[in-house]
Amino acid sequence: MEGYNYFEYPTYGSDEYLYNQYLRKHINKQNKGSRGQDSERQKTYRAEWAFQSKVTNPEFSSIEDAQKFAKKMYKSKTWVKLWSKSIENDVGRIFGAQPKVVAMGSRTKKLSGKTDGFTVSLDLVTGLNKYTLLHELAHCLGHMHHGRSFRQCLLSLVGTFMGAEEKKILKEEFKRAKLKCGDARKPQSFEVWMASKKKMEQLRWEKEFRADCLEMHERMKKYDK
Repeated sequence: MEGYNYFEYPTYGSDEYLYNQYLRKHINKQNKGSRGQDSERQKTYRAEWAFQSKVTNPEFSSIEDAQKFAKKMYKSKTWVKLWSKSIENDVGRIFGAQPKVVAMGSRTKKLSGKTDGFTVSLDLVTGLNKYTLLHELAHCLGHMHHGRSFRQCLLSLVGTFMGAEEKKILKEEFKRAKLKCGDARKPQSFEVWMASKKKMEQLRWEKEFRADCLEMHERMKKYDK
């Protein structure tokens, strides 16, 4: 059909449809949690706990002190760069350039901080520290999960606002936990994916053909007896 976009509106079961499925799986595999289950959350938490046991994590005197520090962050080149990158993927982030920092409404033993992407809530007992704030602000920069892109963003924030040595230690802990922080692998182009698909189909056909031939051979041996 002339003018029809087969990639944007693929027919179910077509090569274009299957390629789109491959792209979705590839994106999720390279950045787990960005789509679907946040499967690397607990591993990330454990790596962070190990990191915090090895570094000095400055504490804020009050929630107002934390908000004041955040406002200074929002004026930095690092924050502006990361925020600009976030709105390329989600224009809705344009309204979240400067997340508000508030006290958590009710205490919980499990959370030191939480965010909806626009407001960061910190526990007044366990969450009034620089690392917890950076962790939640990394979520606010378009990474509402704990996958690869979240860790990359967090490392950038830690490097700028805690120090190069702290960034190095955090990266080592992520690596020890087998959590990837490097650039994601690019997906195959449609042409390369199609060539690979045809090759696999050919190998599958050859395997089935050999199995059929072997079965026929065994049947003929029985008849010869």
